[in-house]
Amino acid sequence: MRIKYVSKIAILGFLWLALAGCSDSTPEVQVLRALDDLTFNPQSIVTSSLVSVPLQARCAHYVNSIEMSLDGGATWLSPSAYDNSAGTSCKNGKFQVQLSNLKAPWSAMNISAGQTLTVKFRAQPRPGHYFYKEVSIRYTPSTSRSQDMLVGTSVDTGMDQSGASVRLKSRLRSTSQHVATGGHFRIQGRIAE
Repeated sequence: MRIKYVSKIAILGFLWLALAGCSDSTPEVQVLRALDDLTFNPQSIVTSSLVSVPLQARCAHYVNSIEMSLDGGATWLSPSAYDNSAGTSCKNGKFQVQLSNLKAPWSAMNISAGQTLTVKFRAQPRPGHYFYKEVSIRYTPSTSRSQDMLVGTSVDTGMDQSGASVRLKSRLRSTSQHVATGGHFRIQGRIAE
């Protein structure tokens, strides 16, 4: 009689656990953090000087090793070997490295205006598994530009001008372009050719 009650209690207990554990028919598995996250902000840089180009990235804590290539992936080197202040892995969710044309291999390259350099990064969250990211750097140095302007005073009619022709020289620097939408705003900008 005791075995009969024990087996009934066991069956009822098993049914209760099965029903309580299967209340949802579509189980979901969620990962709280990405295992392979290395996001550079920005991924495309326009600069007028290659002496110092800082790169910053947000990365997952699981990234154990980061390597970089300045020659299209032919050779890989540790960021700390290139820049003493850079780390070789993700620290507190961040990664930083400072690039420069004063260091090899960029110091040996003839980098011309308008050229885009690509820096490749590979990160390793677990042994044998790599994922790759790229950052493009466009070099647009400052240039001289001549512009003619007429200096003088206007006559009362507002149609005739008198004065001398003056040549104005200025320096142009590359700046980021922002697009505004909407109405009731004043537009200021630069000359684009």
